[in-house]
Amino acid sequence: MDLTQLEKQQSEWARKVVIPTEKQNDYQPKAEDLIFSFDIQYQGEEAYIAADVQRFDNSLVGIFVTKLTATVPYIPQFFCFREAPLLLALLEKIAFQKKLKPDFILIDGHGLAHPRKFGVACYVGVETNLPTIGCAKETLVKYTGVLGQAKGEKLPIWVENEWVGSVLRTQDGIKPVFVSAGHLVSLETAEKMILHLTPNYRISEPLRRADQAARGFAKGEKGEWVILS
Repeated sequence: MDLTQLEKQQSEWARKVVIPTEKQNDYQPKAEDLIFSFDIQYQGEEAYIAADVQRFDNSLVGIFVTKLTATVPYIPQFFCFREAPLLLALLEKIAFQKKLKPDFILIDGHGLAHPRKFGVACYVGVETNLPTIGCAKETLVKYTGVLGQAKGEKLPIWVENEWVGSVLRTQDGIKPVFVSAGHLVSLETAEKMILHLTPNYRISEPLRRADQAARGFAKGEKGEWVILS
C-alpha cells in the first residue's frame, strides 16, 4: 500500500473532525441515549465484530455480532483504514435489521490521540456524523508526568502543542486507559463518559462486554449475543 498517500488522506480527513469548544455545542448525554460500543477480534483476515448497545442509564439493549473479512492489512498508525469500514458495516446491519441507531459511539481504539490526529474513532465519527470517542489500552503517543493513583486522575497527551487525549485512571491503583475525542464531543465529556461507564474494572462495561462477545464469537462459543448475517 502507498503509505504516503494514506498519510496524506489521514491529514486531510483530520480537518473534518469537529471538537466542540463551547458547552452548548458539546454532547450532553440523556438517560435514554443509545451508546454503541465496538470491539473486533481477528483470526488472520477474518474479523469477528461485536457491538454492545446500552442506554446511558446503563440498561443493556443487546449485543450484536457479525463476521466479515478485512480488506486492508494491519499497518501501525493506519489502523483506521482496516478497522473503521468493518465497524461501519456492523452499524449498518444493526440499523437495517434491528432498527437501532446510536446517539453516541465508543470504540476500542484512538481518536485524536494519534500522531496525525486521526484514529479510528475520528474516522467513524466523521463518517456517521455522530459523537464518538476512543478508549484504548495502550498509547500511540508518548506522554510525560506521574499519574496519581486515585480514580479520575489524569495526564495530558499532546500532539503538536494540542491536548488531544488523556491518560485516565479508571480505578484506584489500576493501570490507566487512554481516552480521546473522535468527533462532536469534547475531551472533558469523553473523560466523564468513560468514568460513568466504568464502575468496577479498568475497562468500561460496554467495551468489556463487546470484547468478550467478539472473543467468544471468534471461538465459536454460544453467548448472549445476536448474530447478524
